Amino acid sequence: MKQELKAIQDQFEQGTIKQQHLERIIFEKVYDSDPDQVKQACKDAAQLRCETIEKKSGVSLEQIKRSSSDNSMLIEGKTILSGIEMKVGGAVLPMGIAGPVKIKGEHAQGDFYIPLATNEAALVAGVQRGIKAINLAGGIKSLVHYDGMSRAPLIEAPDIFEAAKFCKELNEKQSEYIADLDRFARDPFVRLEQITPYQLGVKVFLRMQFKTGDAMGMNGVTKASADITRELLNRMPDWGLITISSNLCTDKKAAHINVLNGRGKSVETEVFLSEDVLKQVFKSGVQSRSVEKVVFHKCYLGSALSGTISGFNVNAANALAAFFAATGQDMAHVISSSSCFIQADAVEGGLRFTASMPSLEVATIGGGTMYGTAKEALNLIGCGGFGTSVDDNDNVMRLAEIAAVAVTALDLNTACAQAAGYEMADSHVRLARGEKD
Repeated sequence: MKQELKAIQDQFEQGTIKQQHLERIIFEKVYDSDPDQVKQACKDAAQLRCETIEKKSGVSLEQIKRSSSDNSMLIEGKTILSGIEMKVGGAVLPMGIAGPVKIKGEHAQGDFYIPLATNEAALVAGVQRGIKAINLAGGIKSLVHYDGMSRAPLIEAPDIFEAAKFCKELNEKQSEYIADLDRFARDPFVRLEQITPYQLGVKVFLRMQFKTGDAMGMNGVTKASADITRELLNRMPDWGLITISSNLCTDKKAAHINVLNGRGKSVETEVFLSEDVLKQVFKSGVQSRSVEKVVFHKCYLGSALSGTISGFNVNAANALAAFFAATGQDMAHVISSSSCFIQADAVEGGLRFTASMPSLEVATIGGGTMYGTAKEALNLIGCGGFGTSVDDNDNVMRLAEIAAVAVTALDLNTACAQAAGYEMADSHVRLARGEKD
């Protein structure tokens, strides 16, 4: 077997075997297409690639080569999906677990741990202190009030009158169009819910919204949007397709349309902290009024002055990125998912602290959620499963609430640290550098 692999590696280095064919050739020639050996074939391919790069670059990649994620599969007995293309190994992040935190949500009910993968010192400790305050307050409320994934094809009309006529008809006969066109979305876990047209001259943007079960749904809605658009254009031969994705979705970019209309999951959290809890957990001087003042001036006055689109929070992306990395989410969606509005209101007896996350894009099936450490992390928080229909999606709804709670815990802690003067700077110096305050 070693000789066969060596021969394949020589051919690969010489360029006679293409990158995209390496797994298949090893699978067929070394393992005789044995389905039980597909994962080993993918592991061998990754190692051969890495060794080839080491030779050509003169740089050791030993740690990368030794690190791997077993996320390959065999489709219909012949097509190999290696997880990602041109795999050479893996990247390793330290993981901490905060909690448990008491959540009183619609879907997340009980005590939950929060897995966080990050290289940033003080982040896990910050989440943990926020959780301490939340638990002393009796727990945190959470709910999901929107569930849907969008894709927005762009089509072109013969003239502005035809464009306007189509948009008017689509708006007036929305339910009829949905009932008719949903049958062209052939994936049983993708269901068309709404199409909103936007006209710019002869161009018509079609923002399509779908339910996608426990999946985040980008691949499913892309295919469904393509099938639906193809059918529409078959009926309107004078029209044309410009692009299947026009950026009005809006995917992996901070965009106010996601804030207003929702994308993925729109989640709310709320916790009331008495003055006694604030005094017990945080440093001297932290009171409801001081936290309210920090949040207003930092998250709203400062953010408005800087021209932010949806970053009216303390540091939502920190907790979310760590949570995404730990649970196998699409990391590029941190930019849109971390759209977050933090509110801190000094009310009678204490502080009402809320977080609104209008476009939280998460999944419990698909992508990196089904393998290795991510799968274990999802199992830990009770989100490792997936439903049997598009409406059976308690797992992802629970995951969205837990993610929003993680963000809330860190933002609560950091807002209170800033209400205590220089504490945030001092704690980072101590935890990240080992220096004294």
